[in-house]
Amino acid sequence: MTDQNPPNASPATSPKIDVVSSTTARETEAIAARGADPVLQVGSRVTVVDRAEWAWRKRFVDRDFTGLDIAAGDGVDVVADLCWPFPQLDAAVEARRFGLILCQHVLEHVAQPFDAAANLTRLLAPGGVLYVAVPWVQSFHGYPDDFWRFSFRGLAKLFPDLAAVDMYYSSAGAGLDAAYKINVDGGIDLDRTPFEIESRLFETVFDPDANLAMLRAQPDQPKLPLARRYLPAIFVNLVLEKR
Repeated sequence: MTDQNPPNASPATSPKIDVVSSTTARETEAIAARGADPVLQVGSRVTVVDRAEWAWRKRFVDRDFTGLDIAAGDGVDVVADLCWPFPQLDAAVEARRFGLILCQHVLEHVAQPFDAAANLTRLLAPGGVLYVAVPWVQSFHGYPDDFWRFSFRGLAKLFPDLAAVDMYYSSAGAGLDAAYKINVDGGIDLDRTPFEIESRLFETVFDPDANLAMLRAQPDQPKLPLARRYLPAIFVNLVLEKR
């Protein structure tokens, strides 16, 4: 599927936009293969929302793997806060530097995301790979709180010293495993991806009657029909390298 040129754009200068279908399983397998040991998972505590077949620890059973979380529990080797002053966090991981860091569905819950991102960058070994997944559209989910939503461009701003090497959207739930890469002129290009692409790819517009019918079909609790647009849970996934 190829998105056409934006309105009023010159065909000679407009980028060619390709939407490439994938799956979360396929993309995360590629991430697992890309990064070297040792491996650090931030936000590793097993919860009821984890999908066991995608569990990182199971994938890295034969590798040097450390799970870090703010609270003790299954899957946690180190209890630490990603926003601690770096010397304290560094001591908690025994001054190790990691070839692959996995930070999935964590930064939206962090009150100081720039501090967390700076610490992730410092924990990454030279040549190391950082995988970050955060919600772009998702309902409130407090673990223990919920602060932020990110676009690709916003997420990249947290990591000015790392190079983005891959990116994709994903959506999961109710048996869905869908991932989509947006290629610009045949490659990944955060700087040139037009902003209007995101709304044109994902936006679904209902007329007022259809919108109200959808709301009435929900469980019997208050709902606010504030708009005619509806978006499912969508996550942005960014892979960065320390060069």
